[in-house]
Amino acid sequence: MFLGIVQQIVLGVSLAAPVGPINIEMLKRGIEKGFWHAWAVGLGGMTADILFMILIYCGLSSFFTYTPVQLFMYGVGFFLLFHLGFMSIKQGISKGEMEYIKEEIGGVKESYVTGFFIALSNPLNLIFWFGVYGSTLSSLLTRVSQQEAILYSFCIILGIILWNINIAFSIHFGRMLLKPRMLGWVTTAAGIVLVGYSIHFAYKAIELMI
Repeated sequence: MFLGIVQQIVLGVSLAAPVGPINIEMLKRGIEKGFWHAWAVGLGGMTADILFMILIYCGLSSFFTYTPVQLFMYGVGFFLLFHLGFMSIKQGISKGEMEYIKEEIGGVKESYVTGFFIALSNPLNLIFWFGVYGSTLSSLLTRVSQQEAILYSFCIILGIILWNINIAFSIHFGRMLLKPRMLGWVTTAAGIVLVGYSIHFAYKAIELMI
């Protein structure tokens, strides 16, 4: 069992490590506001992951295979990430000294909600949980008890938590080494990447409609 636990933790880290919308938003908010805002984004994303896990256990995996549902998720993902990316670019360019007012960034609660909706509307996240994880869970339940399968599932979440804490701390202390102008450039670059993801989602939505 110990080896299985380690494997699932590593799987969680591997899921969270690739550069994606959540990591980019953590980078942007961590640079702007520090550890707690970056961590809140990651925590919001993990809440969506746990929600997906519960839905899978309830047998709702097939619902997300329908084309209209996928099209809706791609559409939501496009509008959300495009908005976040556009605002990030605007902040990075117009606020070169990184003197952000509270209304532009919001509080920790807003960071949490943003992370939740990014993860909830990210089709790539859905593919993992309802595709990879769903099939893995079915395989696990043929070899281990339901209690062990639940334990392994939360080990995946633990791996995601460990990686997000690592990212939040790294950004928090790294921002102290960067000059204000460089922080503005990083924020602008993060916004461009988010816009790039939104365009990718729009392209996928168009493919589904053709």
